[in-house]
Amino acid sequence: MMKIGITGASGHIGNNLVRELIRTGYEVRVLVHRDVTALRGLDVEIFKGDVCNPDEVESFTNGLEVVYHLAARIFIRKYRSRQFLGENVTGTENIIRSCIRHHCRLIHFSSIHAFSPHPPDRVLNEGNDLVVHDKYYYNRSKALTHKMVLDATRKNGLQGVVLCPTAVLGPNDFKPSLLGGAILKMIQGRLPALVPGGYDWVDVRDVVHAAVAAATSQISSEDFLLAGKWLSLPALYSTIRQYVPGLRKLPVIPGWLAAFGDPFLEYWSLINGREPLYTRDSMAFLNHSHRNISSDKARRMLGYSSRPIEETIRDTVGWFQNVAQKTNEDE
Repeated sequence: MMKIGITGASGHIGNNLVRELIRTGYEVRVLVHRDVTALRGLDVEIFKGDVCNPDEVESFTNGLEVVYHLAARIFIRKYRSRQFLGENVTGTENIIRSCIRHHCRLIHFSSIHAFSPHPPDRVLNEGNDLVVHDKYYYNRSKALTHKMVLDATRKNGLQGVVLCPTAVLGPNDFKPSLLGGAILKMIQGRLPALVPGGYDWVDVRDVVHAAVAAATSQISSEDFLLAGKWLSLPALYSTIRQYVPGLRKLPVIPGWLAAFGDPFLEYWSLINGREPLYTRDSMAFLNHSHRNISSDKARRMLGYSSRPIEETIRDTVGWFQNVAQKTNEDE
């Protein structure tokens, strides 16, 4: 039985991946920093540690055949961005070194944000430049770590690939994720307005299937875009309303107006530790997200496919509603 390790296993993609690997029959070890809520009741070996600690990474990796690296700071604000950039890079460096020493195959999770969206009128694929000097530190961190892994496969004998999902939705979003939190606000009627722009949305279960295929393949030194369907926020909300009776219509306001309170939102986010939904940075991501992203390479080499976005939205809404119902019953 193949023994597989996962960093960032308590996150949205991570815990879905754990569930699929267990279902498929693999032995799973997870590296978690603090929160294990999403892993409760699952048959996994829990290893407490930090990817930024090389000794803990060494102990975690020892005896594994495949490592999925998902642990990373997600940030779209300026506050502590340099620090979080450094943590993402350091953690990935430690994972790469340890995988080479222990002869582990590495499946590294990058992001669509690692790629330049330019030119916007052409299909975005794996041939687009990596934004290693991007002004947004999150994008830069994904591009730098993405490049580090590919360089190590080509120069240092590392066996592995890089997976790059777009905006991920789907069930088992326990924390919830930044995007899942936005969906939850919509479901609960706590979003005052919508803005133009949107994302390419992909189902977490489709991402996980590609990840499992990547672990068992002999492919190395390759990166893969995992896309779904581009949908604007108003269109996304309109679909959500089909599954939430009584949810009111929301006005669509200009992005500049939504981000007008950015300085106040920055201050508030420092106090409560939560990312505000509408800021100048998030508006930029929404307005400049590429509408034509190709997953042809992943389809050819990993057997990747993406389900209809309506199914993803239905199941995401249903999962959040079930969690809310169970919480009310427990209370």
